Amino acid sequence: MKSAAPDENDQLSRLGQELREGTWVANARQRSRRRKSPWNFLLPLLAFPLWGAFTFLLGWGAASLHALFHPAAAPLFASGPLRLSTALVLFPMLVSALCPALLLTNILVNWVPAARRAMEAEDRDYPGTDYVSSQRALSKLGFWVCVACLPITLVGVSIA
Repeated sequence: MKSAAPDENDQLSRLGQELREGTWVANARQRSRRRKSPWNFLLPLLAFPLWGAFTFLLGWGAASLHALFHPAAAPLFASGPLRLSTALVLFPMLVSALCPALLLTNILVNWVPAARRAMEAEDRDYPGTDYVSSQRALSKLGFWVCVACLPITLVGVSIA
């Protein structure tokens, strides 16, 4: 039995349905073909450094919190083999830094009038891929990712 069609502007429900139906890869290829503007190169050009910056800031915060809890213990990100505490902080931190980086990337690219016009033109024939829908989906996803990652990170920070 086929499930009800998701709201075409709700990217997360469409993603869920495509994953359940096994059509996500083919649909993603089709969606990527519409991206012809050179302005699209700004997205990864900004997203990767911002992801690194958010990851660094989260890591600095986690390391500071770890040092507060365990002043005599080795630093959270000490050299040597990967410890359980470091892994429990590092991996959720990498995942949870991605959505804020992508949100900020979209904001920055949207501030460039020529890039905004080019991307709006590319999105015109594809409902639910516009700026507002993308920001809404990234915000929702980012919230739930952070809710899931925060307890794991706190466990990692609390281990000596």
